[in-house]
Amino acid sequence: MTYGQVRLERVAQTQKSKSTQGQSEKTNPASANDCSLLTSAMLEKALGQSLSGKPLAQEAPPMYGGASGWNCTYYVGQQNHGGVMVQLSVYTEASAEKAKQDFDTYSVAADDSRGKPSIGDSAYWVAPTKTSLLLFVLKGKVHFNLTLTPANEKQLTDLAAQVAAHI
Repeated sequence: MTYGQVRLERVAQTQKSKSTQGQSEKTNPASANDCSLLTSAMLEKALGQSLSGKPLAQEAPPMYGGASGWNCTYYVGQQNHGGVMVQLSVYTEASAEKAKQDFDTYSVAADDSRGKPSIGDSAYWVAPTKTSLLLFVLKGKVHFNLTLTPANEKQLTDLAAQVAAHI
């Protein structure tokens, strides 16, 4: 198990224990464990701008057959003056087989016109709007998606490759 997988397991366990204690879903400034797969140094390297404030972490609703996860939102640069919003959603499945099965099931939304990026075990694009682009990546029993608004395919690919390398 890699260091990134150990971190994901710990976060998933922490989030499960919080939800069983009856705590409501909150949006809080992220701690080091919540959004540590995407660092400010990675964002600055890929986007050429500094992180504005701290990322916001929110426990994600269970999906993909009950996988636990979290959402992280980052603002890079000035929000209304050429800044970029980056959203990272990360989920951990019970096994790599289950992760691949669920990842493949939800790939019906893939935009095959962009090709399939060579990141992680599998990856695909989704383009919900003209200004937003999502990249979904599977690596082992972890799958994540990154959104960059405004959309920039190269920057998004660079960020996704860096995140996948930490898993």
